[in-house]
Amino acid sequence: MSYERAVKNQDEFVVTADRIGKAYRIYRRPIDRLWQLLWPRKKAWATDFIALDDVSFNLRHGEVLGIVGLNGAGKSTLLQLLAGTLMPSHGSVVAKGRIAAILELGSGFNPDFTGRENIYLNAATLGLGKAEIDARMDSIIQFAGIGSHIEQPVKTYSSGMVVRLAFSIATSVDPDVLIIDEALSVGDGIFRRRSFDRIMEIKERGATIIFCSHVLFHVKELCDTALWLHQGKLRKLGPVADVITPYQEFLDAVGDTPDLPLPAMGPAADAQFQQLPLAEPMAAQATPSGEAQIREVRVSLDRQTGTELHGFSLRSTLEVEIEFASDNALPAPTAALVLSSDNGQVLGSWLSLTQGLVFHRDPTGAGVARIVVDRIPLNAGRYRVGVYLFCERGLHGYAMSDPCAFITLEHGGRERGALLLEGAWGDGAQDRERGLT
Repeated sequence: MSYERAVKNQDEFVVTADRIGKAYRIYRRPIDRLWQLLWPRKKAWATDFIALDDVSFNLRHGEVLGIVGLNGAGKSTLLQLLAGTLMPSHGSVVAKGRIAAILELGSGFNPDFTGRENIYLNAATLGLGKAEIDARMDSIIQFAGIGSHIEQPVKTYSSGMVVRLAFSIATSVDPDVLIIDEALSVGDGIFRRRSFDRIMEIKERGATIIFCSHVLFHVKELCDTALWLHQGKLRKLGPVADVITPYQEFLDAVGDTPDLPLPAMGPAADAQFQQLPLAEPMAAQATPSGEAQIREVRVSLDRQTGTELHGFSLRSTLEVEIEFASDNALPAPTAALVLSSDNGQVLGSWLSLTQGLVFHRDPTGAGVARIVVDRIPLNAGRYRVGVYLFCERGLHGYAMSDPCAFITLEHGGRERGALLLEGAWGDGAQDRERGLT
């Protein structure tokens, strides 16, 4: 694998993967490794497991690639091959410039070294000299936010502290290529927001980014192109919308959902969000710095309020109010309403970000977000109502309440499917005679 520093030509490929693959030998018993060495032709002592097979793509300066796929699809193997921590069994990878990678927790750290010593170790492997590391040391430590622990051995760190330090180092060395494997899902809310901001800064500077995530919403917002891996093979590569749409349909068909879902991408509760219990208001308390919280959610259907509501398709009006509190030092949060089927498949969402609405907040940071959905366009059935709070860009999730209520709709027609289309049938022949078409 070759690395070349300083990519200047934006038309030049920064990362080239040419039919790369990775295979592992699986032995039934440890002793079979020895027999393989002594009598390699006598019998098949091992079987080959193909983790990745025949994957090719090119990335130019400034491109952002999102990698998606089910667990076990080969995503982490691909990232390790691109980062150079694994060598391909066949094919070749050429990456030009300074490569920074955030892969498995603690990878590249010496557990017996202090955090400060590991900064020197990691930054040096990325090509920085001691003077450059010294100049960035304070900013790296400040961004990591682990305080006096920086002088303690890394083996005493929590997993969150490890990823904070790894992320801070990797994003502070001005990488030409940044490789991220789910690092944005670890840590508290404040750090996740700062991580998003740092990634956006690196993107705006024109670095090439390879981003692996189960959060399809993030992939759509951050990436230009996407690569879908399935059982170690490249299933689809292209513009992000052309890949994410069929991948989401695939997830729906197999009954799977992303591990870290967001609005319009999955129904399950995400551990990175503050989850408000169904219909239970949160006690008033000071909002932590850099955060936003849902205090209470009120759901009504045709002015009847509760958590189990009944109405009529194409007739009933849904109203949702979200009382929230947020850090006034940050821009006001955005909100999302999500309607899902009773079994969890997302059917539709409404985002305040799309409308461009900025919620008013009082001096304490408290505000109320309200949405009204007239003539609910859903067929007869039981549906779940969910609400979410995001940052002003709609990327970082603050809090969620999903479900906060259930609505059951009645409809007397014979239409099929969850969505009811509003339209009017007419007699085309008569319309032509009247000159209406």
